[in-house]
Amino acid sequence: MTLNPQQQKALDQLQQLAPVMVASCPDMRQMAREVACDMLRARGFASLDPDQVFLNRFAMASTCPHTFSGWEHYETPLQSFTLPQLVMHRFDAQDQDNADLLSYLAGFYRDGADHNQFDERNEIPIAPRDVLADFWKIDFCTRFQQRLTQFWNTHADDFRTLAKVSFLSKVNEAQHADATSELAKRARLVAQALVGTCDWPPTLEQLQQEVPPASGYRLRTFDIGGYPASDILRVEMDDGYQLLYIPGEDEPLQLFANQKDLYWWVLNTTNAVDNRTRFMGHFALSSYAQGNTTVGLNHLIDLLFFNWGGDDHPGLNTLDGLIHGDAFSHLRDNARQRMNDDAHFALRSNADLRKQMWIGYLQAFGQVFGPMSAVGWPVALAVVGAGVAEVGLNIDQAIHGHTTAERQAGTVGAILAAINTLFNAPFLFSSPAGELNEIEIPSGQLPEPVPDDASTLATQAQWQDWVPPSQPIGEGDEALRPLRANVTLTGEPGSGAMEGIYEQDGNHYVMIHAQPYQVRQVAELHTWVVVDPVNPFSFQRNVPIRRMVGQWRPFERPNLRGGGFRLSMLRLWGRPPSAPTLPELSVTPYEVPVEQRPAMKRPALKGDLNVLSGVTSSADTAESDRLASMFRGLRDRLLADADTFLQSTQLPYRPEAPELPRQASPKQIIRSVFERCNGLVIGEGHSELGSKRFLIDNMAQLKKAQVKVLYMEHFMTEFHQAELDQFNRTGQMSPELRKYVQGQDTGHFTDRAGRYTFEQVMISAQKQGIRIQPIDCVASYRQAWEDLPPALARQKMMNYFAHLIIEADQSVRGPGKWVALVGNSHANTFEGVPGISELEGVIGLRIEDIAASKVGGIGPDPGMAVPRHDLSVRTVKGDLRLQVAIRPARPAQLELQGKLGNPGDFTFSTLDGQLQLIHRSRDGLFKYTPVQQHGRYFQVDTPDWPWISGRHLAGLQEMRSLLERWGLRYRE
Repeated sequence: MTLNPQQQKALDQLQQLAPVMVASCPDMRQMAREVACDMLRARGFASLDPDQVFLNRFAMASTCPHTFSGWEHYETPLQSFTLPQLVMHRFDAQDQDNADLLSYLAGFYRDGADHNQFDERNEIPIAPRDVLADFWKIDFCTRFQQRLTQFWNTHADDFRTLAKVSFLSKVNEAQHADATSELAKRARLVAQALVGTCDWPPTLEQLQQEVPPASGYRLRTFDIGGYPASDILRVEMDDGYQLLYIPGEDEPLQLFANQKDLYWWVLNTTNAVDNRTRFMGHFALSSYAQGNTTVGLNHLIDLLFFNWGGDDHPGLNTLDGLIHGDAFSHLRDNARQRMNDDAHFALRSNADLRKQMWIGYLQAFGQVFGPMSAVGWPVALAVVGAGVAEVGLNIDQAIHGHTTAERQAGTVGAILAAINTLFNAPFLFSSPAGELNEIEIPSGQLPEPVPDDASTLATQAQWQDWVPPSQPIGEGDEALRPLRANVTLTGEPGSGAMEGIYEQDGNHYVMIHAQPYQVRQVAELHTWVVVDPVNPFSFQRNVPIRRMVGQWRPFERPNLRGGGFRLSMLRLWGRPPSAPTLPELSVTPYEVPVEQRPAMKRPALKGDLNVLSGVTSSADTAESDRLASMFRGLRDRLLADADTFLQSTQLPYRPEAPELPRQASPKQIIRSVFERCNGLVIGEGHSELGSKRFLIDNMAQLKKAQVKVLYMEHFMTEFHQAELDQFNRTGQMSPELRKYVQGQDTGHFTDRAGRYTFEQVMISAQKQGIRIQPIDCVASYRQAWEDLPPALARQKMMNYFAHLIIEADQSVRGPGKWVALVGNSHANTFEGVPGISELEGVIGLRIEDIAASKVGGIGPDPGMAVPRHDLSVRTVKGDLRLQVAIRPARPAQLELQGKLGNPGDFTFSTLDGQLQLIHRSRDGLFKYTPVQQHGRYFQVDTPDWPWISGRHLAGLQEMRSLLERWGLRYRE
């Protein structure tokens, strides 16, 4: 849209303001890293990465004359901090009094908690007591507080202005998504109430104005058990509706018609580890801590689930505080307080440690450093437009200088995107005259979605399948039964505040119906709670109780009384809404005939290539020969037809790949792709995690972009279609399907932690209602040949078959937007074979893992050279390349130690998209040398080896020969 000079001036000023403010915002972890770098530099270790320097503590030590410390350790460390983490955490107060023990039971090493051998081979010759002395001189906590004060003194007004910009941009996005929705209409009314009447786009002066809420709208805090969220706004309307504004989230505006809807939203937003961690990021770190009678935010959330069948819970909005004055001034002031509180809670100053040395160690480690995983860079920036991904709340890795730069760039990009949304939206938010005037909500109801499970009763089997054992069904007495304590209470119960409470062996108990139960006090809710005596420090299983007529009784749960439970209630525990049964796809000429599938199933799923090709046979030779003959017929026909099709087809038009800033957010990437076409083909190395992380973390965004289908390689239509259709409908994997999926993850060595795997991709898609469709068949997937497969047979057969399935699926089951997850050589043209992107006329995105210490981002794909076993090199290339900083800076040391065991051993590997020569040097360390490719020639630049440095060699095989001629040894 065209801006007048005043509006253009406001836009320019805001765009200039954002990067300056972000750069000035103190980054606790980056500052700690800078201190760590200075400490290493002062000791002659400038080349060391501080994130690869670990202070390890041990329980035992053995003398060793070869180490700097005089000790060696052959055990897993009790504690392990990187040097930047240590700067923030400081040494314990005990260490100040027992500094002589530091060199005995602690030391600096190149390896952390994943190793169990610590001696001269990985020791860093720095004395812990010297570092301890440095900390007294530095006082990092005071240094950070000074930077924080300076930031707010300079940028408080700018912060408030950008907070308002961010809010208005999110309201605009809601209008753009569906202007007729109740959310869009209510959000617009709330914006009018909080911003007041202004031009559109607003002027800078209007953005800087402070406006109290209009009549009929009450601005309130949002709290759990008295712990207020630092950046969530709650707006109450006269008719009972409530709107939550949650900065930084994918869906920042949430509308609730009543208290029950809000309560169920909280439960659904905290019912798993990942979403609860994200939710708790909106609360100060101090709320996580437990005291003598306080249980902390996480346990309070556990308590909310006791009444999960009901309409409300007393722990939700217990403060219900009314906020007077401007909403965005409140957000600014809360952000300032949050940053100060988090710093005070997470960092230790010299004064803190002096006090601890007098009063003893106060069990600070678990409560101080444990929550540090939730300290992003810095969380307050979510208020001014940065998403949770940009501020780093979901980054589960050590902080690095490069990732700090990446987050800064990503945050600036997100804020600028909000500014541009505000100034370029075509009056979505106002009347044609350009003023933000009162609007009228049309009468009548929007069409309601089909109430699939609203009135259907759940069966007992369905309850057992979905409801976790920690959430017993039934009234309080039934829930109490499994929590009975196996003790005999003696003595008399207390009186006054402890009326009816027995104290025995340091625990508290009550008698209910003449049976003993262990209890814990929850001061935040002014109540006592029965806990599991086997695990009394957990609130996963709990029953709140109250004193009635001199007796303890469990709280009632009227909506969870025997039978009659609605199927829709199980959504809280992960059961998806029932999906309609879709029409079946016609069987292609290349699939195993239905009547032959029982006999073919075992070798097909097992991947027994010798049986399929006929090279070997089972005891039943005739049956084996028949199956092999059938497979060969399907295989040969598919390859022949694929060859014919690929040679003669006229490829469809494909849009140009979008031009995106390098630090574009996933949301920007997804939106820009689907504005141009209906499909996105993601190419990956199957063992890599970045592609899976992109899908898992952004599945909600894909759903919002109206993606309906995820097409997946590795799954065969003959043997997985029916099971995947059932999984799509119910969310439950059959044991056979789960075994196959987990076999894919094991075979491809995906995330050992189980987070970024094929299985989790599928689960995430299903939860969002995105259907999974296989695009392989036995003939395309199982490359079983009597001899070596024909060149590029897999690419031709799979790409052609996938094309047929995608076209049929879009035709029979309805057109829609889709994503495909395939190997790199299938996504785009590979050695002359058109990829799925070219066959479908869509965009290909190659995603590659890079070291966590590198800066990721998106851009045109330059291609990646991949060495093969015979040392020939193939190049994979997409339209766009997204690099995801996710893996360790180098391959796992244990893996390299196994491959390159001796000095002089070498191999080739592709790291961060760069082909590398890796060798073990004379000093035992691994050296990495980039291999440059110029046309068909390869070279390395290494002055230490003048006999090879700069030479143009006709392939890796020739490079290997030259290296071996000089005494090095190649290891595959």
